[in-house]
Amino acid sequence: MLLAGIFATTIQLSSAYLRYLPFSRELSDETISLLLKSLLAAGAFSLAWNISVFSDGLTYRAYRFAMFPGWLPYVLASLIVIRKKFAQHLFIIGMQFLWTFMLHALAGMTIAFFYGAMTEEFIPLQLFTYLVLFTILFPLERKFFINLLPNEKFFADKSLRWYIAGLPIIIFIGAMIGISDVVFFPTWQDKFSHLIIPVMFLLIYRSLSLATRQVEEKNLRERKNRALQQQADSISEHNALMEKSQREVAELRANLEKNYLEIEKLLTAGKKSSAMKFIRRQTKLLDSTRVKTFCLSPLINAALSIHLSRAEKFGIKIFHKIDLPAKPATDENDLAVLVSNLLENAIAASKKNPAEKKISVILRNSGGQNVLEIENRFDFPIKIGENGLPYTSKIGHGLGMASLELFAKKYDAFVDFSHEDKIVRLSVYWND
Repeated sequence: MLLAGIFATTIQLSSAYLRYLPFSRELSDETISLLLKSLLAAGAFSLAWNISVFSDGLTYRAYRFAMFPGWLPYVLASLIVIRKKFAQHLFIIGMQFLWTFMLHALAGMTIAFFYGAMTEEFIPLQLFTYLVLFTILFPLERKFFINLLPNEKFFADKSLRWYIAGLPIIIFIGAMIGISDVVFFPTWQDKFSHLIIPVMFLLIYRSLSLATRQVEEKNLRERKNRALQQQADSISEHNALMEKSQREVAELRANLEKNYLEIEKLLTAGKKSSAMKFIRRQTKLLDSTRVKTFCLSPLINAALSIHLSRAEKFGIKIFHKIDLPAKPATDENDLAVLVSNLLENAIAASKKNPAEKKISVILRNSGGQNVLEIENRFDFPIKIGENGLPYTSKIGHGLGMASLELFAKKYDAFVDFSHEDKIVRLSVYWND
């Protein structure tokens, strides 16, 4: 009885481990430590429960009482520690149930193959066989479950979220209805017919998951290509501005002697006021030929020059504070693309805004710590995804947030987005 209780508890702990794997990459060490303590506490409770249930004998009824509700303490512990992910939890629970159902069926079939039938006297051996199968398949299980969760966009979409989250557990319930009055199937035909349900679903899911990943990789390549094209366009536009400025300066130089003679003529005639107005006009004209330099990095300066000049043409007020070294530790291509995309978003939002149009840009490096902060006014509501960032379902849009996610992942950056009092503020912090 004690051995069966230990086997059952070990199976339940192994199932809890599988449910942890999909979240493992995003949990902090402190959260993992807390989760481990919670699951061990749930395990101690389950062990006492299982031993108590099996104390009256190893029967199918006792087996059901031990195994069917045995997952509840572990799931509750996970939900308490890993919060705000209920849809994902539901999806993972359903997938883990299907996997466990498959292993239990295989274990029962193994016992039936060697002993002719799976009866109550073999329950401890069936539990042990399950653990052996789990151990043999562990590398496959770990790889499968650690990459189990579908793309975040599926859960962000309300029309898909609960359908995707609930589908595995609905299939599991359908499979369980067939054994509601027994635990193991009496005939080999029944064994194979019900085993094929979770197996086929897991294979179909895996195929869809791979196909989805390929589509995501294709979209990622397209976003990178668009980002590179945007960067090339920015550099081309910056070069055009430089050439225009050089032409205007050359024209001013060609007229320099003529302008001096005009000033001399006005002064000789005693028209000092007219001479000063003429000088101011020429000074203003000279200022208009200057291309602003925000930093010494050519790519980042081009990105800032183009987009801030473009914003001013749309009547958007610009406030900027740029302080970068000549050669930033951050890859200039990555930072230039990020700045371009985020400023493009801010300009597009400001153009739509009926009230005050303004953009503030802060880009600084201090002691190896970097900050990029962009603010703009926007009087309309913004859709926020579960990752805390705005999103859009419009085709061809969303490049700014996509490039931000790639940048944050590459540089382990902290991103903070807020929309309060009609002010949109996006802050990105990262270390060299």
